[in-house]
Amino acid sequence: MKKFLSFIMSAAIAVSSTAVINASAEGENVENMVIFGDSIARGYGLDPETEYTYGDICADYLGCNVENYAVDGLDTSELCDLLETLSEDKKQAVSNADVVVISIGGNDIIHYSAKKILDYAARRNLLKEGYTADDIPEDPGMSAMMNMINFRGEGGLKEYVNNNPLAILELNKELKSLSMNLRLTTGNNAYGANEGVIHNNIMPNIDKAVKTIDAINPDARIIVQTVYQPMQFSPTFVQSEYGSGSYSMMLTQIREDFNLVMDTFREELKAIDGIEVADVFYQFTSLKQLSDSCDATPGYSYYFTNIQEPLEAETEGGKTKDFHPNQKGHLAIASTILDVIGVKNTDLNGLYTTIFKNISDNKYYPTIAYKTFMNGIDLVPGDVNGDGLIDTVDASAIRSEYALISAKKPETFDDRQKMIANINHDQFVDTVDATVIQMYYAKLSAGTYTDDIFAFLDTLEK
Repeated sequence: MKKFLSFIMSAAIAVSSTAVINASAEGENVENMVIFGDSIARGYGLDPETEYTYGDICADYLGCNVENYAVDGLDTSELCDLLETLSEDKKQAVSNADVVVISIGGNDIIHYSAKKILDYAARRNLLKEGYTADDIPEDPGMSAMMNMINFRGEGGLKEYVNNNPLAILELNKELKSLSMNLRLTTGNNAYGANEGVIHNNIMPNIDKAVKTIDAINPDARIIVQTVYQPMQFSPTFVQSEYGSGSYSMMLTQIREDFNLVMDTFREELKAIDGIEVADVFYQFTSLKQLSDSCDATPGYSYYFTNIQEPLEAETEGGKTKDFHPNQKGHLAIASTILDVIGVKNTDLNGLYTTIFKNISDNKYYPTIAYKTFMNGIDLVPGDVNGDGLIDTVDASAIRSEYALISAKKPETFDDRQKMIANINHDQFVDTVDATVIQMYYAKLSAGTYTDDIFAFLDTLEK
């Protein structure tokens, strides 16, 4: 079935003003949006028959036209070239845009990192049979790195790390130097002066791209996404895949170093004039502060990507992990962008909410990202009767509704009440939801807790 739901929604928008009526006027009305960027924006890895990019979701939510000019593998310098050579049709689309969204920078970081890691693998004879240092591309992508390095085979990286007591120290030095070269503009790392790749190379290109767009349309809102950190693996996955040896320690080091890299990207991006920042990094990590990231709570990027799912590599005999956003990731990016735009659509039958309802494991949707999602439909979990309080009255109403559900009698909650009542967002309205509300209310009543319901839910997840 080829995106039948999207067709129906588009038809509905064409014959009625429902989408406009449902969108509140907190933000400007958006009629035209243009998206530039890389494979994340294009929707690499999604099933084109059944899944939706964040551009699709934004178009449906806003009831607007979206032109997506993203290109797989695009880096910041290539974005600048693309913008300088736009066709007249694309220039006109930019000129007509109310909002321009940019996803860029990830490939710059990947190319630089993959080259450094491949060079190291070549020095340590960790390339797959048939590959030498001469085969390493100048700007390799993730697939080249995964295909060329012998990670798990005989004499591969995993064996090298686990069997060589000094290997983990050596790798840590390499990773720290790589991270410092990306992040820092002053000082030295183990191999010389820090290069400041993000500050000296990536950000000037983004600034140039923004100025080019602004020259075409000075009235457009330009929203630039931060780059998420994909190397955040769940503790259970690390334990089952790698155990507790040196290799899992290396993953910890990678996570810590690249958390800092992506945080630097995010802070540098905020300094660019003329843009608004959609903080995808924060949404995917879904921790209140970066220092909370540890082996027990690494961050939740693994939930929003398929990084923990093996995919057959393009080359014979290899396997790789896909770090691109899955459907949950595209929903999270869409909610982040829409939150920046500021328009709220309270329609619960659109693509935005339908995708969430159809996520099989949406009870694991990280609380910080869930708060942004719920903000998009102007809902706060727990306040079933809409009196502005989350208390025993709401808990009692949920128990009564659950009794009707259990007895297979007609239900009384409407769609909005169901989403509000399902406080742990597990697709069921039941006594668990009522119990959570009572726990929250008891803390508030005792005067020992002052945070909102989302913060409380986050403590339960920990």
